[in-house]
Amino acid sequence: MVSSSEIELVIARLRAMPDSALVSAGFGGGVMNREALIGHVKNAGRDEIGKKIVEAHMSYLRSVGRV
Repeated sequence: MVSSSEIELVIARLRAMPDSALVSAGFGGGVMNREALIGHVKNAGRDEIGKKIVEAHMSYLRSVGRV
């Protein structure tokens, strides 16, 4: 389960990306712009792509914290 604090953190990280950035999510979402990513993350409780985006960001942040 994805917590609301994790969702808020990932949205803040995504908002730091340039407006013009495009990301290939790699989990069936195709290429998405920043706003599409944020939309999926906002619905991470019901959206599998959003859940995967949050999990990927949190995994990265946890690994950086161990360095």
